[in-house]
Amino acid sequence: MGVKNWGADIIPWKWKSSSEISPGTIAIDVPNYLSRRISVIRQNPGEEGRLPLTHVGLFVSLVKITLSNHVLPVFVFDGPPETMKRKPNPGLVQRASELYKQFQKDGDPYDEDLATVLWKSPALRAYFAAEHMRDLGRMVGVPVLTSPSEAEMFAAVLCRDGVVNTVVSNDSDALLFGSPHVTKQMQLSNSKILRASLSDFENHLQLDLTHLRDLAIVCGCDFHKEGVKGIGPRRGSVLLQKHGGLEGLLKARGFLPSERVEYIEAREVFDEPSYMSADKVEFKLKPPLIPKVLRALETVMPAERAEITTQKLTNLWRSFGNRQSTLEQWL
Repeated sequence: MGVKNWGADIIPWKWKSSSEISPGTIAIDVPNYLSRRISVIRQNPGEEGRLPLTHVGLFVSLVKITLSNHVLPVFVFDGPPETMKRKPNPGLVQRASELYKQFQKDGDPYDEDLATVLWKSPALRAYFAAEHMRDLGRMVGVPVLTSPSEAEMFAAVLCRDGVVNTVVSNDSDALLFGSPHVTKQMQLSNSKILRASLSDFENHLQLDLTHLRDLAIVCGCDFHKEGVKGIGPRRGSVLLQKHGGLEGLLKARGFLPSERVEYIEAREVFDEPSYMSADKVEFKLKPPLIPKVLRALETVMPAERAEITTQKLTNLWRSFGNRQSTLEQWL
């Protein structure tokens, strides 16, 4: 969801040269990346009985284009969900894991029973794809990590602490969690990225990060979906400046102390990155596990194409170099 009514007139997305992130390292908010793409995948008669494995091609293309442009992708996955955003659903996660293990064991992309289950549930499909992409990342040698909480939260910490150059996400939460640089779209073949910087965002609305977080609660966001009725981003900016912050605004609007609690608790979620650190964390590209990569790709594409793709990934690793170190505990 992000924040209600925060379009391009609120967040100053700008097309800039990809030299802002290349050469460098980027953190990819995998749940956001997957949800945007899985939502547009529709079943057609030709897909009947076949597992939804489009994410494999998306993953390979992303790895190839980034490494070709001297950019190391770090794939960041969700950890335990923030309960104010959504309730944990361990049963769904467990079910997706079981389905993925079945797929790993059988290696059959035409398992009709499994395909039917996945096509019927976008949520299961997303969790299944995440499990698969995590394994593919390890095989190919790109860094993968599980966040202590929401993926975009720790990705923002990585960028804030200078470990990565940007967070790849179209979710405004990454900015609110303190990432100084967020990339919405990459056109690396054209040397362009569509990005927003936190400093531009603050200057655009004449609010510091603390008040931007207040504004998200006022407008309605993942952690407080209703917000304060009748107040949009422009008016909210003015009122926050006038009243000195969220609590002052709520008081002025006549909210009782007991009514303010849920707003303040939701607002505190944005402060959680303050207790996280990525200091001294670094990542490197590891050698691809060639036999495993080849077997994984042969599941979703003809053998000849899988072999060519595996060779391409191997060549990219060799040309990219291993100039970075890594913190093994995150892998």
